[in-house]
This record gives sequence, structure tokens and C-alpha cells, in this order.
Amino acid sequence: MDLNKLVSIVLPIYNGEKYMRLSIESIINQTYKNWELIIIDDCSTDDTAKIANEYVEKDERIKYYKNEVNLRLPKGLNKGFSLSKGCYLTWTSDDNLYLPNAIEKMVKTLQNQQTDFVFADCDIIDENGKIIEIIKAPKDYKSSIIGGNYVGACFMYTRKVYNTIGDYNPKNFLVEDYDYWLKIFARFEISNIPEVLYQYRWHDGALTSTEKREKINDVCEKVLLDNIHLFGKLNLMQKYYFYSQLNRLRNCKKSKSDRNYYRNKAKILSFYYLIKVRIPNKLLRMFHLSRV
Repeated sequence: MDLNKLVSIVLPIYNGEKYMRLSIESIINQTYKNWELIIIDDCSTDDTAKIANEYVEKDERIKYYKNEVNLRLPKGLNKGFSLSKGCYLTWTSDDNLYLPNAIEKMVKTLQNQQTDFVFADCDIIDENGKIIEIIKAPKDYKSSIIGGNYVGACFMYTRKVYNTIGDYNPKNFLVEDYDYWLKIFARFEISNIPEVLYQYRWHDGALTSTEKREKINDVCEKVLLDNIHLFGKLNLMQKYYFYSQLNRLRNCKKSKSDRNYYRNKAKILSFYYLIKVRIPNKLLRMFHLSRV
């Protein structure tokens, strides 16, 4: 196990017996073999422990820990990464799947492009594995991150990032990842792989499908407002994404006048975005097509 190239994958899990074998097998079947899998069992009451220990006995790269009390996702992730040894870090879910070359491609991108964070496209699949949608980053993802979480579920970052930013914030449960990505995008070099390397399963038991959307929006707005200062002075595109996102969330705990302010700001910036970006881009495409 070469620690200088080791990938630490944290798998937080709670009652995940239904899909966890598929998730673990997708890691075992990776073309990149220098990894450790750290399973953090958050007090499961099903056969999660039994299944996890089967894999621990077969593969020394797999470790299993069971929490004494239910920690929930952010604290579970923090525990997992505190036990990790790798120089590259990521986490996955018991119902999701890596494509066979996902880890290898992300490691190579971090190394070759000398960046500290990389993310790739994801398929969204249903409970039967059928593809129903795709999570794809926009071309201007470095600016549009403040307009929404486009990272998806396939990502990797260096230990330098972890040492700089630290743990996931338990207060931002449900959007703890978006909070982390904002901090990363504001401080580090980012790379995107425009290729599907992961399958994210959407089903009735998925965490984000069982929580109220209003609650998620509320925490998401708080996270955005708490982190926006890290980006310094915003350019036109960033302002457009920022105020459009706040306007969409509509869960600001300030006064009605503040909500109207976000709404009005978004309308004004949408107009400028139309004039300065969309129309010129459309004219360029038309001009290009006319020459073909």
C-alpha cells in the first residue's frame, strides 16, 4: 500500500443492506487498486454489519467501524476521514456505484492537471438501475457553483484540501457537501471530467428524497450566505448566479423587503445576462452555422 498514492474512500451507512454489496463491489472492481475503504456504520439494525464484515474478512483494504450512537452523515464522514491514511480522499453511499475506471481517472486528473479537487458527471438511476437523468457540470462551473450544487456525487480531493478546510459542518446536515464545495471552489484549483464515472441511485429510501425540500432550501441558503465572502468581489456572472439562487430558494429568514431585494436583483441581473451573454452567444452560433 503506497500511502503517497493511496485513495481513502469513506462509506457512511445506515441500514443499507439492500444495495451495499453493489456499492462495495463497484469499489473492489476498480482499475485503480491502491485504495482503502472505511465503512462507518451509523447504528444499523439490519444486516449491514454482517455484510460489511464479510468483505473485511476477504479484503484487507476494507475496514469497518460501528458507531455507539447515531452520528448522522456529517459526523460520520468526519469520523471516517479522521481514520483515513490516503493522500486522496472521497466518499460514496451504500446505494451508489462507481464505474470501473472512476478512481483511476480522478487520480490521474489530480496528478496531471495539478489541481486539488476533481469531479465528474453522474448518471441518476432508479431503484432498478435504469438511467433516468444525468448530472452534468455547466461549462462555467467555477462561477456557477454559487448558483447551485453541480458537483454531484463523483469527486475526489487532496489531503491538502482536508488539512485546510477540516471537517464537514454538522449544522449543515443535508447540504454539508455543498458547504464544503463552496469552500473548496473559493480557495483551490478545480478540474472537471466531462464523462459519466458514477451512478447515483434515486429511490424512496434515499436520504435527500425523504427530507422536506423546504428544510433543504433553508439550510442551503444559509450555507450560501455564510460562504459568499470567500469569493471576494463578484463579477457579473457570479452575481447573476448568486442572486438567482437566492431568489429560487425563497427561504431567507430576513424581512420581506430583503426577499424582494433578492428577487429584484435577480431580475436586473437576468436582463444583463441576457444582453451580455445569451444574445451574443446566440449570434455567434448563428454566424458560425451560416458559414458551414
